[in-house]
Parts: sequence; structure tokens; C-alpha cells
Amino acid sequence: MQSFISGGQGPATNYAVAADASVDELKAAIENVEFIPSSLFHLTSSRGTLNAGSLTGAGVSDGDQLTMVFEITGGMRAKWRKKRMRRLRRKRRKMRKRAR
Repeated sequence: MQSFISGGQGPATNYAVAADASVDELKAAIENVEFIPSSLFHLTSSRGTLNAGSLTGAGVSDGDQLTMVFEITGGMRAKWRKKRMRRLRRKRRKMRKRAR
């Protein structure tokens, strides 16, 4: 079975895997070619996210295009967020005092 994987830079890449292959085997094949650890991305199709099990069980057929989505953790450090909220609260209080 051939699957086209898009994501990252450039055009979609073609990967040939067995028809009864699991999602983890496909992720390992991608890891061998792209040198991106399989723990950092997950695959999605038009039917949803592919988590575990076989590709045919997930509804992936020959020639389907899958998208590689990267796991990115973000957000502010908790300490910075707390300081920012305090600063904004103080600023609002001052503005309310001025309005009286």
C-alpha cells in the first residue's frame, strides 16, 4: 500500500508499507527517512487522527494522503503568567481609581 505524507517542508512524500501494517510501523518508516522522532508527531487523515491499530482498520486505503502534525507545547511560564496578571490587575485598579 502506498500512502502520501504531507507536512513540514516541501511536497508530499510517498511511503510504501504493507497493507496490514500498523500506524506505528508507518511512523517508524517516516522516522527512518525524515529523521524526526515518532514521538513528536501524529498522523491525521480525512477521517481523523490515526492513533493505534492497523491502517486498514483506521480507514486508510491505497493512495490516501495523510498529514503529519507536530506536537508543539507552548504557553508562558507559570511564574511569568502570574506576574503579568498581577501587573494588569494593578493597572486596572489604578484606572478605576482615576475614573472616580
